[in-house]
Amino acid sequence: SNVTGELLFEEDQDLPAPDGLTYGEVGAALVYDTSVFGATSPILGQRYRLEATPSFGAIKFVGVLADYRRYFMPARPFTLAFRALHYGRYGSGGEDQRISPLFIGYPNLVRGYDVNSFDARECGIDPDSACPVFDQLLGSKILVGNAELRFPPFGAITGSRRNLHGPLPLELVFFGDTGVAWTEAQNPEFLSDGTRKFVSSVGAGARVNLFGYAVVEVDYVKPLDRDKGWHWVFNFSPGF
Repeated sequence: SNVTGELLFEEDQDLPAPDGLTYGEVGAALVYDTSVFGATSPILGQRYRLEATPSFGAIKFVGVLADYRRYFMPARPFTLAFRALHYGRYGSGGEDQRISPLFIGYPNLVRGYDVNSFDARECGIDPDSACPVFDQLLGSKILVGNAELRFPPFGAITGSRRNLHGPLPLELVFFGDTGVAWTEAQNPEFLSDGTRKFVSSVGAGARVNLFGYAVVEVDYVKPLDRDKGWHWVFNFSPGF
């Protein structure tokens, strides 16, 4: 009752629900890292990680990760950074509907394709898909490539060798991203009978280190494989 607060009516219903999900995982990885970290991202060296993570229980699959990163400094203080990353769920449970699919549109993977940037006008009408342009970003396996030119503006202007970042730990970046996600039923174009295409983007941005607590990244991005122009993307993460 809105007047007395007294409970006037109550009804209990038993709703259908699937059985509980219980599973565990173990993993092993080979890790190599000689990178030198700047204020907001690595600037020299290389890093890689090769990892296998079997999952067992109600869902069975093996997660396989191959992540390689390389950093060159052709002229101080400019860094060329490259990354190639593959992650896939292999096995009978890799595409189980009870676990979320992999998504390549996160700002730290392929910028310009994040979930909240899509609208109904891009989806079109396809009886087999709610939104084909978005669904192509989902899968049980992904392959992503990134390239960046990154540099501290203070160091680039002054040419100082002792204090590259000056009074502000700021880094400017120019980048290109590309990636593809696929499933057992829909292979990527580089495999036989593949239909899933790479999606790509280009842009520029800036990263700043907030007193060592977080790295904030702001990018101005142009996705090349969707009907959307230049737009802003925000991220809280160091450079790859």
